[in-house]
Amino acid sequence: MPQNSPKVRYHAVTAAEDGQRIDNLLLGQLKGVPRSHVYRLLSSGQVRRNGGRVKPSTRVAAGDQVRIPPVRTAERDAGPPPDRLVHRVREAIIDVDGDFIVLDKPEGIAVHGGSGVPHGVIECLRVSHGQDYDLVHRLDRETSGVLVCARRGEPLRRARQALNHPKTEKLYQVLVHGRWRGGPRTVDQALDVHARQAGERTVRADEAGKQAVTHFDALDRRPRMSLLEARLETGRTHQIRVHAAAVGHPVVGDLKYGDGALDTQVSPGRLCLHAWRMRLVHREVGKLLEVSASVPDAFMALLDGAS
Repeated sequence: MPQNSPKVRYHAVTAAEDGQRIDNLLLGQLKGVPRSHVYRLLSSGQVRRNGGRVKPSTRVAAGDQVRIPPVRTAERDAGPPPDRLVHRVREAIIDVDGDFIVLDKPEGIAVHGGSGVPHGVIECLRVSHGQDYDLVHRLDRETSGVLVCARRGEPLRRARQALNHPKTEKLYQVLVHGRWRGGPRTVDQALDVHARQAGERTVRADEAGKQAVTHFDALDRRPRMSLLEARLETGRTHQIRVHAAAVGHPVVGDLKYGDGALDTQVSPGRLCLHAWRMRLVHREVGKLLEVSASVPDAFMALLDGAS
């Protein structure tokens, strides 16, 4: 039943939440509230951290006080995830390393429930491995590949802190339309989220936006397609997809920023973006984790067909 939250409340950020983006924190605190409404609360200044205004990308620290305004919620118990989804997520686990669980996340599975998706990877992991685990980072639902989860508390805090270490690496393999010419190329193009409807975000190049840097290099090139490695220097929404399209090589199967006419010719059936390697480095303890997940066979089949 819908119910009104009677008053403003304040949430003290825990050690496990240290380093988390404030939009993700709110989505966890405001179960049942549409994602679009959470972003409206942020943009209107109703959400405050230690008394100051925040942006959705602001990261919180342990001990911060977050003001959460009264909102009308519609709590819906989605129940436990179905067995078939739990099994699929369990089968995707490629490594259990102490306090970490690493998956080769399949394309089409969300990392967590919300925005019309009742269950995701983390809900399934909590069924099979207990409630102690949380996401270290996120991948879009359409993106496959390396996804790291950590035990709550110190392991999770360290892993999230490590995301900002200069020696931490996030490498992707991406299949794009067209033959890549020349060698490595860096795209330094500011990006801005300019539309957000029902939780859907669209990004465009905008000098007034946030700096975004992607380093591309060709792994394999054919007359009509190329397989690239993309290394993120920054981690903006849809960064690889927008930057690839900006240099004339849209990602194969990208329904938002891609080339629909070219996709129709090859029928990829998915977004051809895969997180293939992650190396987490923490300033105090050194390397935390280094893992990889091979590029999907479907990528190579499409590439061979484009020869």
